[in-house]
Amino acid sequence: MLVERKENGDFTITREPGEELCLEEENLAVAILWHVPDMELLGEQGCAGNFDMYQCFYNLYTDKKYMILYGRDEDAFLNGETILLKAMDLNEDDKADLRREEIA
Repeated sequence: MLVERKENGDFTITREPGEELCLEEENLAVAILWHVPDMELLGEQGCAGNFDMYQCFYNLYTDKKYMILYGRDEDAFLNGETILLKAMDLNEDDKADLRREEIA
């Protein structure tokens, strides 16, 4: 797995040419958690309209939020395309989720 952190806080993740994924890594969220340093889930999965689901992540090092769309991003990842995890600032709900996770 190739992971690159950009200067602006974004990450890219892609499979190496010819790389075979284990069953768990075929789930993009699992691949991100296993291969992107300091990444953890942020909140629950959500519905992104009628046709897709999203998942947010939090990176401890960058203190930023990242989001994937399962239908679009997971299909692209499985087809060998590079996925961009774009750094986003945390909003108040995100910060509250992080505080709840610290307490638990």
